[in-house]
Amino acid sequence: MSEQQEYVLRQPEGDPELVLARERLARRQAELLAALVAGAPVPTGFDPAQVRVQARGLAAKRRETVARVAPEPARLLGAAYGPLFQQYAEQHPVAGGHRADARAFAAWALTRPEAAAGHAGLAEWLRPPAPARGRWWQRVQQLTATSRN
Repeated sequence: MSEQQEYVLRQPEGDPELVLARERLARRQAELLAALVAGAPVPTGFDPAQVRVQARGLAAKRRETVARVAPEPARLLGAAYGPLFQQYAEQHPVAGGHRADARAFAAWALTRPEAAAGHAGLAEWLRPPAPARGRWWQRVQQLTATSRN
């Protein structure tokens, strides 16, 4: 029994049957969620075909959101982006938000031969930006060049 269950059972108004029913419902919801977004087996009592349809729909929504947040991978991969992202989404649940998801997808795509045409662009996009250097840096460069002459 979980610590939460024990706490609720100790409460004077806690109905033990209600606590257990809520626990079963939470477990079933977690199983269904895992099947929809993480490729876990479909829980008993659910139509596997319908769960697969919904999972593909959620993956498509995720793909479109990632492409809106970070359009570079989609642009670099062209027509290969959709099928590649579908493969990626089936193997990797979202972690860290959509921008992080885009970066993780791009890193994963670098390992895929189907994305070979976009490898150079993806590697460049994944490279951290150079530190910004303002006008002061240009002035330092000018002074350094002048002092050498």
